[in-house]
Amino acid sequence: MTGKKNKPLRHSQDGGYARGDETRQRIIEAAIEVFGEQGFDAATTRQIATRAGVNPPALQYYFDNKEGVYSACARYLAEANRPAFQPVLDAIEQLPADAPTAQCVTLFCDLVDTLLDKVFGNDYTLNKRLFHARIQLGQGPEIAFQIMRECMGREIHRAGADLISRLSGEAIDSELTQLRTVALFGQAITFHIARRSVLDQLQWKEVDGKRLTQLKKLIRDNNTVMLNSWHNERS
Repeated sequence: MTGKKNKPLRHSQDGGYARGDETRQRIIEAAIEVFGEQGFDAATTRQIATRAGVNPPALQYYFDNKEGVYSACARYLAEANRPAFQPVLDAIEQLPADAPTAQCVTLFCDLVDTLLDKVFGNDYTLNKRLFHARIQLGQGPEIAFQIMRECMGREIHRAGADLISRLSGEAIDSELTQLRTVALFGQAITFHIARRSVLDQLQWKEVDGKRLTQLKKLIRDNNTVMLNSWHNERS
């Protein structure tokens, strides 16, 4: 009687895992470029394979289909951002209930500063920005947006809402707290989603170190005024 054949492993032994991981990573990086340039609908697995220097069946081998590649790209970008945000997220999580107002304000501003650093960092290439912006605009499968939200976005928003709730006395899940959180983060996100329009309006070719410092100070000043105002309203 012939036994049932075992399903082949995706990675062979004797170094196969390392080679497989390298190929998988190369496909993800190529896919981010293609999806960023063309969007999910227009991009093809053949284009991605060509950019990655692999045969088209390799994409099915590692990701099953185009949506699988897209989801893997979203997870990769979300997880790549975590190390930058983790220190301030940990500091917010460890805040005592009676933390001083100034400390809460500072941590919120630090959270926004980290967001700006990521948006304008050297590792955040044009195609990564385009890929992320397309997801925010509702393009591509919903699963990619959910992955980004679950892996990183929801945690960052929740941390900001927690600080606003502490300062204002409003419940963290109240509509007012949620609107305030979106509004304050929106100052930084505008420079990400509407980057080209903003640069044109300011007649800037790029946001260099000096301009980033200026931008961070402006938004920090704005947020400090608003956060203190909401805190004073509760008195």
